[in-house]
Amino acid sequence: MQTFCGLTTDGMYDYLAAIYKLGRGGEKVTTTALAERMHVSPAAVSSMLKRLEEYGLIERSPARGVVLPEQGRLAALQLIRRHRLLEVFMLEIMGFTWDQVDAEAHRMEHAISAEFEDRIDRLCNHPTHCPHGDPIPRKDGSLPDEALTPMLAMRPGERGVLRRVGFTDARVLRYLERLSLVPGRRLRLIERAPFNGPVTLEVSPAGTNGHNDQPPQTQVLGNELADQLFVAVGE
Repeated sequence: MQTFCGLTTDGMYDYLAAIYKLGRGGEKVTTTALAERMHVSPAAVSSMLKRLEEYGLIERSPARGVVLPEQGRLAALQLIRRHRLLEVFMLEIMGFTWDQVDAEAHRMEHAISAEFEDRIDRLCNHPTHCPHGDPIPRKDGSLPDEALTPMLAMRPGERGVLRRVGFTDARVLRYLERLSLVPGRRLRLIERAPFNGPVTLEVSPAGTNGHNDQPPQTQVLGNELADQLFVAVGE
């Protein structure tokens, strides 16, 4: 893997990727949040952040928390690109399921060469998204444009296509698959119960545009899960 500004350890890339993902939605990235995500102590996080700051790969302030300047962002996206390409390769070529690929890709992402990465990209026909619907960064660090709506922001009666699932937990992914809630499925929001109640969905059969002899499925989903499902409304 190409190194940035003397960045040589796998752990440094892991931290930069974690910072990128935590801050993706505009949330303030704190030492505590990073410690929880990395499953380490706050003291270990502080030590690593000091090293990354010395390399100019992060910036810190009380108001903004931990943020990535351009060089740190590119290093984070390099690892994220490799991870998501591996996920696609494992699903499409090796026969893994979508609940298995995250852990397997994490084991391999630091080991493969740039040439191996490029061959995966070509073999999988230059995919734009991973099996969970996350965009795959291009080699220059740019990302595909997409406007997705959180399921909880949809209005009753609105239709769309589920495009991204914001979970990596294998148990959650297996449960969502049982409910047919995987990227590419067309759905309609029937009802959202008040006071943080569940949402009721109509989910079309697989491989259709809503025109099929099979009737759509009705699924009821709790807020905690619905909050991490993202839809292209109107598609």
